[in-house]
Amino acid sequence: MKKSIIVYLSLLLAAFTLNARDQQDLVSNCALGIGGKTSCLKDFVIKLPEASGQSDIPVYKANIYLMKKQKYLFTQCNADDSEGQLIIELYYENNLIISSVSQKSSEGYPSVEFACNKTGLYTIWYKFKDGNQGMGVGIVSLLK
Repeated sequence: MKKSIIVYLSLLLAAFTLNARDQQDLVSNCALGIGGKTSCLKDFVIKLPEASGQSDIPVYKANIYLMKKQKYLFTQCNADDSEGQLIIELYYENNLIISSVSQKSSEGYPSVEFACNKTGLYTIWYKFKDGNQGMGVGIVSLLK
């Protein structure tokens, strides 16, 4: 009995370690693609299920404090096996400020810049286009 518990716990720990390593590699690869004129402030690993309908698309929300007179870069990268395209929306007081998807052409961009005009608490929404399931990473950087 003890041997089977030890084997089970070892397998569980190995699976968790492999998953954590994949997430760390995803964050590193995304950060390397940003360039040298930034300072990474925060990264978010996002894993969302497929939407059950168009009205309830899963969203990962995070709050971040941004400072006036600073320029920020919001970058998002998809995992290789991700079905969906990760998009970001930045809100201030429930108003959409920026999005990585063009409202006119529906074209998605891998990163968007934001020149902050008001210090305060902003909310970042990460979701996958069309409600597809997926995994990705979002990185918030300060432009120098």
